[in-house]
Amino acid sequence: MFIEPVEQAAGTLQQIALDAALLPQAQALSDEAGWNQNAADWQIFQRHGEVFGVLTGERLVATAAILPYGADFAWISMVLVTAEFRRLGLAKRLMQRCMARLRAQRRAALLDATEAGEPVYRALGFTTLTRMTRWADANQTPPPLVGLGREAQQGWGESVRILDSQSFGASRSFLLDDFQARPGAGTWSAGDNAVVLRPGRHAWQIGPVIGTPRHAAGLLGRAIDAAPGPVIIDLLAAGEDLAHDLTQRGFTPRRGFCRMALGRDTLPGNPMRLLAAAGPEFG
Repeated sequence: MFIEPVEQAAGTLQQIALDAALLPQAQALSDEAGWNQNAADWQIFQRHGEVFGVLTGERLVATAAILPYGADFAWISMVLVTAEFRRLGLAKRLMQRCMARLRAQRRAALLDATEAGEPVYRALGFTTLTRMTRWADANQTPPPLVGLGREAQQGWGESVRILDSQSFGASRSFLLDDFQARPGAGTWSAGDNAVVLRPGRHAWQIGPVIGTPRHAAGLLGRAIDAAPGPVIIDLLAAGEDLAHDLTQRGFTPRRGFCRMALGRDTLPGNPMRLLAAAGPEFG
């Protein structure tokens, strides 16, 4: 674990690069915020990217993470500060560290900000390229997140990895393979369309959804029917036509996000085929 002093008058705070031993504390921060990330999600950032944080003594009070995709860009996410340490500039300093790291790697930075956070990131130089909306199933109550069984594993394979790479703009097989290995996860695919379902901390997350709304709608319905608990899905602009199907199934829009970038002025890949995100933390 690398440690350096935080450059501000804020007591004994120290900037760190997280190792696996601190991931339970990182999970506690996302739990405090009510986010849907679980331990497996945090492990992805630690294994395949970098997680930075701020310690006071042995307590983790803030985090930010970067997750590289290919050689050209990376996602910044998991920007969290525990309540009593907010308004000390910790999130900004961690963001600046992530941005500096990506500049050194000559990678563009992308992120999904809440609508309230959009002006904050714009002040750091990010521009909004598209928007997405989180939809949640209003009719289900949270039961235990249990496995679905082998029947949910249909449709998985190299073809789905290729479809996702073409639509997203970089290979993220490590991410999709991790999703698929989780208890109860499933992938439904047909032709050039695919839908991925995985368990999260509080709800089942659907995404990515790849293809066209007309042809992906049936696969989306199968994924919703397979989930044994509440479901969330983050629809991107290309997937707005799926909103009607979600409404018919009792989903309601919960919050908006802004997909922003620093170092490029267009989205990578083929945005018209990426209908729903893997989540704001993963793009």
